Parts: sequence; C-alpha cells; structure tokens
Amino acid sequence: MGYKQNYGNAIWTNHAIERLIKRGLSQDLAWQAFQYPEESSYGKQIGTMEYKRSFGEHKVTVVAKQNEKSEWVILSCWIDPPFPTLSKVPLWKKLFTFIFGK
Repeated sequence: MGYKQNYGNAIWTNHAIERLIKRGLSQDLAWQAFQYPEESSYGKQIGTMEYKRSFGEHKVTVVAKQNEKSEWVILSCWIDPPFPTLSKVPLWKKLFTFIFGK
C-alpha cells in the first residue's frame, strides 16, 4: 500500500501513517471513517476529535484536529478488532476475506 502525507484534503502525521502500516489499515478506509463518520466525539486531548465508522465487523477510529491554518491533521487511527497479522495468514484466506468479508 502506498501512503501519502497529504491525502483526502488532510495532512497525515508520521505517527498516523505508522499506525496504518502497523495495523494493515488502508489510508482510504481511514479517510472514509474521517470524512463520513457514523459517530464523532471530542478526543482525549484538547482540540482533538474522534471519528468512527463501521465496515462490517470492524470499526475504524480516526483522531484528528485542525491546525492554525484550519487544515485537518490526522493524528492517529486504528481498527477494532484488528486485522489478522498479515504474515501469519495464508494468501488464500486473505483473498477469501477480501472478497467475501468473512
């Protein structure tokens, strides 16, 4: 997967991109959760917001805030339950899960 610092009219921190990579989460899925949340709430840190969206049995959470230029900055993101560790899952199962979502 190719990750970008500027994606979907938002700035993605190195930390957020590291979390995407570590969790096997696509930047597009995280952006969809941010752009079209089913839930939103104030984050744990002052000035931050949490955006959540479900994709099947998985819920993606994105933490973001606006900077001094009113640009959105994605600080972190995760998926719960996490995707299985890619190195431990056989290719056929990855494809089956991708196609059928089970």
